[in-house]
Amino acid sequence: MITYSTLKNCNVEFNAYTYATELTDDWTPINITKEDDCDSYATAKQWRLVKKDGLPETATRLACCFVEPFRDEDGNWVPKHKRYHLVLLVDLNGTTYVLDNRYPLPMEYDLLPYEWHRFWSHDMNAWEWAVGADKSFS
Repeated sequence: MITYSTLKNCNVEFNAYTYATELTDDWTPINITKEDDCDSYATAKQWRLVKKDGLPETATRLACCFVEPFRDEDGNWVPKHKRYHLVLLVDLNGTTYVLDNRYPLPMEYDLLPYEWHRFWSHDMNAWEWAVGADKSFS
């Protein structure tokens, strides 16, 4: 049976690996022999929960978002396109959790300060726009 503890253990396990900013856009699960980026973290967590823990794949969705605005080391605001991020959403017992390499624990979807952009739809086998998404960025 999948519980919040299962999600927490998965998130903690993969977040322990070294992170590197946008190495490639290959979307393959994290390779534990090297550092990797958010795409690999999200897909590795999805693979683990579905293939190892038995969570139905339809209970998971990849989600693209923009993280909250922040300044670089020179004090300049980081442009929106450089704040693009991929996370894993998991629906469990009526709550959608976000498994994210930026947070140690799975977070409730509504509590994150992200601007949601696109979600993977298993039904359509395609990306869906988030409500109010900035469609100029794809």
